[in-house]
Amino acid sequence: MAGRAVDVIVVGAGPAGSATSALLAARGHRVVVLEKEHFPRFHIGESLLPAALPVLGRLGVEARQDTFVFKRGAEFVCEASGRARSFAFEEALPGCATHAWHVDRARFDTLLRDRAVALGAEVRHGETVDGVEIDADGVRVRTRTGSLRGRYLVDATGQDRLLARLGDSTEALSRFGSAAVFTHYEGVGAAALDEIGPAYDIRIMLRPEGWGWIIPLPGARLSVGLVSSGRITPEQLDAGLLAGPLARRWTAGATRLATRVIRNFSFRNTRASGARFASVGDAACFLDPVFSSGVTLALRGASELADTLGPALETGTEAEPDLQRGQHARMDRAYRTFAALIDRFYNTRFAQLVFLGEQVDVSLRRGVMSVLAGDVWRDDNPFQEQLLRARRHPGASL
Repeated sequence: MAGRAVDVIVVGAGPAGSATSALLAARGHRVVVLEKEHFPRFHIGESLLPAALPVLGRLGVEARQDTFVFKRGAEFVCEASGRARSFAFEEALPGCATHAWHVDRARFDTLLRDRAVALGAEVRHGETVDGVEIDADGVRVRTRTGSLRGRYLVDATGQDRLLARLGDSTEALSRFGSAAVFTHYEGVGAAALDEIGPAYDIRIMLRPEGWGWIIPLPGARLSVGLVSSGRITPEQLDAGLLAGPLARRWTAGATRLATRVIRNFSFRNTRASGARFASVGDAACFLDPVFSSGVTLALRGASELADTLGPALETGTEAEPDLQRGQHARMDRAYRTFAALIDRFYNTRFAQLVFLGEQVDVSLRRGVMSVLAGDVWRDDNPFQEQLLRARRHPGASL
């Protein structure tokens, strides 16, 4: 695999890696992406926010019917009390898209990968990175098949968090969820699809053991999962969320696929960039998935990173240790906003008072919806400013 140095080595071909690669390759830079898996491959994180749409538009990604399904907003449901409230993105402050998408991640990630290739990036699958060396002149990445030299390294390895592990710079966010158990259903019946309706809202199910999701997916499928800040098992999913009336109605007659468990998420990389390297997407920070911020913030972070790195490569200043300072500041605002909202969701009565409240002030509702849309880079949302001023708690710091 050794040869002449490339401009940028990107590790990981998920949304953050593919978007970064596509945008840099479009500027004429030589980009090589190393991805350990072969596509298409399963992945969780299937619901986008409106703030992702500008990046998809910039990449030239079209919403294909087999990959995307319309998402109006979210419905919060508490089956124990019989309360449910819907929130539509069109209720947010003006300036952001008024809808989003749910996506089939296997197809979605492949589509983004293909766009990166079409724009000039080289993607090598089946490449597991064993080591990284960074010096004043560049970076060297070792895999099981050889090594590759480049001018800059982008870590887009998601939950694998390559550089955070190598640099021992992972900080757990312990006040959030830390484990999830989930499954998919295919062949969802006509009655369930009628009840889901054309809005295709994600259902966020408030439960004593944490919270659950029910996401309509393309092709008459559902994603159903349960998140907890403590220990969680497939039996809890079966006896809890799946035993509830909504899940029973929607999965009646459908075929259940494999059940999976993931643990130890909700963290940040305390050294997300430096001289000749940067982390992006989940490799930089991953928050509890309750408000579906993961893929959207990964795409926005990739766009910011590429816009900073591209010009630096052209002027030969990519080795500046503080190159990504501005990008970090913008993304930090997003992470802190969502972290504060998630902290309220788990550790206060905010969900009961606002998401399930009978009467919520219109201005508060609009501010909440702007955050839920991912429109967190504005300065005219009093609700967001309140979140950013909130006192930080141990285990929820950013």
